[in-house]
Amino acid sequence: MKTKKCFDCKAEFDVNPNARFVRKYCIKCSAKRKKMWDNQWKVKFEDLDDE
Repeated sequence: MKTKKCFDCKAEFDVNPNARFVRKYCIKCSAKRKKMWDNQWKVKFEDLDDE
């Protein structure tokens, strides 16, 4: 096992170095990002800010 830092929260977590895809985020941040990805279809054009 190898120890890495999460890109979002900077917490340290263990990673399997022989995994096919190396993890960038801890389990908690990964779940939060997955939830945001699954709900992206709910965002409306009107909700976005114009700059």
